[in-house]
Amino acid sequence: MNEMVARTEHELLGIILLDNAHFHEAAEGLNSSDFGLSSHREIFCAIASVVESGRVADLTSVAQRLDKIGGLAKVGGFAYLNGLDEGLLLTRRSVANFVDAIKTASLRRQLSRIGGSLVTSAGEPSIDPQEAISLTEEALLELLAKSSAVQNQPITELVPTAMAEIRKDRGRTAALLGLTTGISRLDHLTRGVQPGEVWIVGAGSGAGKTSLEIQMAIANCVAGVPTLLFSIEMTAEQLLRRIFAVISGVPFFRVRDPSLANSSEIADLEQAADEVAKWPLHIEDAAGLTISKIVAKSRLAVRRHGVKLIGVDYVQIVNAPGKDERLRVASISRALTALAKDEAVPVIALSQLARADRSSPNRRPRMSDLRESSQLENDAHVVILLHREIDEKFGKLSTNGELIIAKQRSGETGAFPIVFDKRSLTFREAPQQASA
Repeated sequence: MNEMVARTEHELLGIILLDNAHFHEAAEGLNSSDFGLSSHREIFCAIASVVESGRVADLTSVAQRLDKIGGLAKVGGFAYLNGLDEGLLLTRRSVANFVDAIKTASLRRQLSRIGGSLVTSAGEPSIDPQEAISLTEEALLELLAKSSAVQNQPITELVPTAMAEIRKDRGRTAALLGLTTGISRLDHLTRGVQPGEVWIVGAGSGAGKTSLEIQMAIANCVAGVPTLLFSIEMTAEQLLRRIFAVISGVPFFRVRDPSLANSSEIADLEQAADEVAKWPLHIEDAAGLTISKIVAKSRLAVRRHGVKLIGVDYVQIVNAPGKDERLRVASISRALTALAKDEAVPVIALSQLARADRSSPNRRPRMSDLRESSQLENDAHVVILLHREIDEKFGKLSTNGELIIAKQRSGETGAFPIVFDKRSLTFREAPQQASA
């Protein structure tokens, strides 16, 4: 290990022992794992344990803590601890300089380990190069997220920033504070999808949750908003066919089976495809995507392409840690919430609703109908539920339905009637009924 870095760690520990007030400043920017020497990691952990117990962390108390866990001899004994403050003068010098130097050295070591792992994988015939690249990408993005963590801001900085945002919002000429949903009434009720928010769109199988997500993506791409869609159930080509139908006006059933389309409609599709090719749209359709890969790819897309909207279709089929679906969904929900907040981008996550009771198939959905819903309910800023009754005459979902705002953290809940257009697979507001 670099002798200068080891000396920096040594001095910081000594400063903390001389005045515990410096511990919290150091702990805000460092973890014990950031120390390069194992002895320094042990000492920092011991100091933290003593301070968190409400006692003063000095030579005696830290030595006692280390001795209790069998670590005193490992760090060099009491003699090494006694030498930590040797030659130090307690001054008002900035601890931030020590923290920055130690953190930088820690990042270099972690970067070196990632690079070494990649070199090893590259020379191992049994390892798929694409998998090695993917794992390296995830590791680098995780390291980047750790290194760019935002520290606490004092209230003197937060208040002016908050008021500046209020003045900016007041001066907006547009009605929306965020991105459009593609449905004007939903925009009006929510003021748009805002940075850092997680929206859950819940619906039963075939009710149109993917259609609504695509509709939102189209509206934003047309406006030039870089958008990333994770399409786990549907291929990119299938998703694009739906988009072509919306843009061209050609009925979707003819886009799905082009042998039914006439030459004029094919020309319209060609024109639509040329238009879509210019959009800032990015589609990830790899099967078996894990939540860690979704987060890693999203962070990368934000940095590379300036992505401002992320869609995930759908939560229950994303792979995640957990022995059952409830734990997996909870893990996914927390990860998407952290992603939205850290990157200041909205995330639209689709969710399956629990299968309706056969005795009441047309019951209006509730937020509790979200499959394994508790974590989704807690984390979401907005929950949208789509309701389309079954037409008893034909035994199929009716084109008439309802869009329910079941939760809105910064606004009111409510519902309004919608119509599903089977030709374009899009939703529109139902016409207002004339009053008698």
